[in-house]
Order: sequence, then C-alpha cells, then structure tokens
Amino acid sequence: MTDDSFPVLILDTSAFFISIPVTGKIMTVPRVIAELKDLKGKARLEVLLSQGLIISEPDQKSLMIVRNAATKSGDGSVLSETDTDLLALAFEVHGVICTDDFALQNTAQHLNIDVHPMMQKKAEMRIWRLRCSGCGKYYDIMPADSLCPICGLQVRRKNK
Repeated sequence: MTDDSFPVLILDTSAFFISIPVTGKIMTVPRVIAELKDLKGKARLEVLLSQGLIISEPDQKSLMIVRNAATKSGDGSVLSETDTDLLALAFEVHGVICTDDFALQNTAQHLNIDVHPMMQKKAEMRIWRLRCSGCGKYYDIMPADSLCPICGLQVRRKNK
C-alpha cells in the first residue's frame, strides 16, 4: 500500500542488499533489476514488488538532461548507465534517490534531485574537473581509455 504524502523513492541497486524501510511509492529501473544476481538481492526484490515496487524506463529527454548535468558536474566519466537511468527517472517523477553512491548523489544535487543516503553520510556537492596527472592539461570530457593524448598518462577527476 502506498501513501501519496510521501515522496517517490527511487531505489539504487544497493537498496536491494539492505533492509531499509520504505513508505509510499517506490520505483527503480530495469538495469537495477538486471544487476541483482544473488539470492539476497532477488529475495529483497520480491518483497519490494509485493510492496508495490514499479520498474520503469526513463525517457530520452530526461536521459539527455542527466548526461549534460553529469558532464557539467564532472561526474559523467564515473556514472554507469544504471546511475544515469536512475537519475533520469528521479528527474522525471520528482523522486528522491536512495543511494550511497557519491557520484550519483553529486549529479543529483546538481539537478536539484533530493537524495536519501542509506548507510553513508550525504555527499557534499562538488564540481569536478578532468586533469592529466602528467602534463596538467584539463579536459571537458574523459579521453579514450582515460589516457591523455598529449603525454599518455592518466586523466583524473580533480575537485574544482
């Protein structure tokens, strides 16, 4: 049974491995379900489905908005497709993301999406820059293989 006075909770994969209490409408994306391989995760899925869990794909417009925000925040190179889907769904339904993933939390904050950490403290909002660890060149997007095309060393995220 759901209660409309509570926000829509968008569940990250980690929510299926711990027993957090959920009240109200709960949602996730198909990629999260595909990541559930062990018995504990699948059992938790069954419990959440019985509580009304909705599995939904985000639309392309929301995905594009999330990818742009992730690029601006500097998290684009570390967010998985699952993370991007979760953010897009939360953006669409004005939901609260339940996650301990710091990059996901950071991009959510840049999109004004509420975050509910489960076992960690809430991440502080940051803007990351991509910088070569060798020659110091800054990049707008992560080069192929995370290697600097100028000197060949690792490009890393650096707090702006």
